[in-house]
Amino acid sequence: MQYSQGPVQIAQAADALLTRRINNTITARLAPALRPQTLQDAFAIQQAVVDRMADKQIDSVGGWKCALPDADKLIASPIFASTVFNQSPCPVKLDNGVCKIEPEIAFRFEQDLPARAEHYSDQQIVAALGNAYLALELIQSRYLAPDEVSYLEHLADGLFNQGVFLGPEISLEQAFVASEINFTLQQSFSEERAGKHPHQFPQRPLFWLVNFLRQRGIDVKAGQVVITGSYAGVMEVQPNVEFSLQYGELGRVVAILLD
Repeated sequence: MQYSQGPVQIAQAADALLTRRINNTITARLAPALRPQTLQDAFAIQQAVVDRMADKQIDSVGGWKCALPDADKLIASPIFASTVFNQSPCPVKLDNGVCKIEPEIAFRFEQDLPARAEHYSDQQIVAALGNAYLALELIQSRYLAPDEVSYLEHLADGLFNQGVFLGPEISLEQAFVASEINFTLQQSFSEERAGKHPHQFPQRPLFWLVNFLRQRGIDVKAGQVVITGSYAGVMEVQPNVEFSLQYGELGRVVAILLD
């Protein structure tokens, strides 16, 4: 990955995105001079936001959203600790009047995996895990016209993530074989979807993420959670009304998303 932006532009872009997060505002695109042009730019802006959050004691990294990279896309973005929820009602920000969620499996680390020169094996990563959960990624765009915004701009701002809701715990053994899940969503309506993990098994992006972060000098901390891809795209539910989402034979998430 290569930079096209200098430190001043990266800092200014991070300041703009941080202000938007703090004020809970949805705004237009970054100024043209501040828009990331490379993956390195986007990740540098993203991490500058994390650093500012920590420096101002606003928030810390509570987890990560990731997927396996392809030729021109990299999906790795922080989930802030204040946006990791495990109790209902769960606060959300609406997106065009509805709550947008993605059904996932989350992993929680029980041990630190500090950044180091040596590669972490899959076995070492598994040994550091504690629990797995049925989880919902909470989705929101912080851009006024998200379809007009480049992938790199979305990456700089966290890839539509506004948090994660952790539902029932499942075993790591169950999570590791969860390639396909049939979902039933019930609220004032009923919807069924056949789900499939985009990378066959949810642990595969997790293994990649740990070593991606390691190479960049970023520690994985005990307590952090990781989500690795939606099984069934985006689902929409009504705010302030209880819903349930059945994950096949694995269990069910029941929650109220409160705007």
